Amino acid sequence: MNTGFRRNTKTTGAAVLALVLGSAGCSDLIVPNFNDPSVEDLTTNPTVNSVVAAAQNLMATARGNTSSRVLYLGIWGREAYDLRPEEPRTTTNRLIGPLDPVNGGAFWGYSSLKNIQVLLDAVDAVEAIAEPDKNAIRGFAKTVAAQSLWNIIIMHTSFGAALDPPADPGDELSPIVSEDQVYARIHQLLDEAQTHLSSAGSTFPFGLTSGYAGFSSPADFIQLNRALKARYHKYNGEWGQAMTALAGSFMNPGGDLTNGLYHNYSTNPGDASNSFFSVASHYAHPRFLADAQMKPDGSPDDRATSKTEVQSQVFSLLGIDVTEKFTIYTRQDSPVPWVRNEELILIHAEAALGSGDRQTAIDDVNIIRAAHGLAPFEDPGNDAAVLDEILYNKFMSLTLEGGFTYLDARQYGRTDALPRARDNHVVFLQLPFPQNECLARPELGTGRDQPCGTIYGN
Repeated sequence: MNTGFRRNTKTTGAAVLALVLGSAGCSDLIVPNFNDPSVEDLTTNPTVNSVVAAAQNLMATARGNTSSRVLYLGIWGREAYDLRPEEPRTTTNRLIGPLDPVNGGAFWGYSSLKNIQVLLDAVDAVEAIAEPDKNAIRGFAKTVAAQSLWNIIIMHTSFGAALDPPADPGDELSPIVSEDQVYARIHQLLDEAQTHLSSAGSTFPFGLTSGYAGFSSPADFIQLNRALKARYHKYNGEWGQAMTALAGSFMNPGGDLTNGLYHNYSTNPGDASNSFFSVASHYAHPRFLADAQMKPDGSPDDRATSKTEVQSQVFSLLGIDVTEKFTIYTRQDSPVPWVRNEELILIHAEAALGSGDRQTAIDDVNIIRAAHGLAPFEDPGNDAAVLDEILYNKFMSLTLEGGFTYLDARQYGRTDALPRARDNHVVFLQLPFPQNECLARPELGTGRDQPCGTIYGN
């Protein structure tokens, strides 16, 4: 069986963090925490309980650094600001730079891939787990692995990445491969996961949080797998493949736009809370309200008024003036979407337009516009204006959900059009590799705009 991760593979990731396998950090799991299995438990003496506990922790792995990554990309994409008088680097590093491996090397999350590698080997080794349950765990794990690898490549893009974590810290490093090769592995993992899930039982052998409601069986989870695949194909402009994946997803043009899978957070001491909640430094970019289209009654697009509130005073820092704060996440345990129906409909619009079907793209956009009080969008007679409308709706609908405004601007070569509050504000196209990785790879370039050099942005 080709798992995509094996211990005898030459691996990389000198900066891999210590393996942590424990509870998912949520209060509504239906399976107990089996005493935080260690790496030794899973590599030398895996048991049913330790494997199930590690599999349950995949939800925490999938959630990972979602809030920090989404905010980082949200600042790059001019969705938001993080204006901290006591810590100006949240502004200067992300809008001015330059970035180097010491102050900009981040989101190199191979620890999650290592966790999954160890778990997959443990699943193979425990004979007491029925094969359908093994396939359920494998399918879930490889779907999360694909997401984890995508999180790495979207932050480092043309610099590429390594495909595998180290089996042992002393192993020879595997090479940094191209962005295309990373995407090939991502889709391999997703397709293998789909095969596993198709051969799984009717339930997962571990508990799921309420964020997975409606997708709590292997058969239903395949729809999440296909939704992710559609998203990844979309960002490579692979329109036909995106359409095929959407057909197997949970996209429903007539359904609830909020339907989807969500990352759960908790108010319990020691558990992960939603870091967007009640953070005084987080502000909406002024264009969120300023660029809102008008409804037939003359009031703004309801997304602008429902997701932000205007403060009574202007807040100014480092030459940036803001008046609006987000109201998207109102509690410490507010869930953050992983994928939801509204995004899938808009991806379908992009794929239709990219495939030459402008009318279908317009029909998709009008589903979203109608849901938010806007009049129908009429065919302008050219694709460029339709794309503008699609991206406007993605910005308004998906702000602070995945960094999609920035990723869309980068995909379509529109980063130069992103607004800049000051003349010295730039747009970065990727992060440098982290310092530890660079120290372990002296062959990597250390010059300007190279993987281990200084990134100045555009």
